[in-house]
Amino acid sequence: MIMLTVTSILGNIFDDKKLLAKFNKMESQKICERLKISRLETERSRIRKKTDLGTDIGLILDSGTRLHHGDVIVSNLKKFIIIEQLPEKVISIKIRKLNDNSVGLVTLGHVIGNRHKPIVIKDDVLFFPIQADSEVDVFKKLLSHIINNIEIKVEEQIFQPQHGIYLHEH
Repeated sequence: MIMLTVTSILGNIFDDKKLLAKFNKMESQKICERLKISRLETERSRIRKKTDLGTDIGLILDSGTRLHHGDVIVSNLKKFIIIEQLPEKVISIKIRKLNDNSVGLVTLGHVIGNRHKPIVIKDDVLFFPIQADSEVDVFKKLLSHIINNIEIKVEEQIFQPQHGIYLHEH
């Protein structure tokens, strides 16, 4: 089998209406393929994987280039390939009330920052990825003095770190 080498990202279907229209057209013709990768793989500049339809892809990107969910890596008359980031476990923390207690907010930031977790804040909810469910217990213990003022949940989602907040996880 011949490997298809890709050296650049053509755009993203979530940012470019023309690419989205082409994606929808190719999808309806059943010639849209997905290269499924983990969030950690989005940081790699060299990847060799097969798409969901079996196309062997070799990604060779410039150092520092990040892949994102919805990136288009191949677009021609016969093939349209997008990056599909796999969902992962994340903790969501919603602050119920801290009664203007800045110490609680600082503690929350310190605990998460000390774990070197990338974050996303959406609609007053803080999200960060975890590797195992046991991490929930660790965070509950570390946040025990404000636990009654926050709501902690575990869910699966496509996690994309907030722009400009790309921390290396330990």
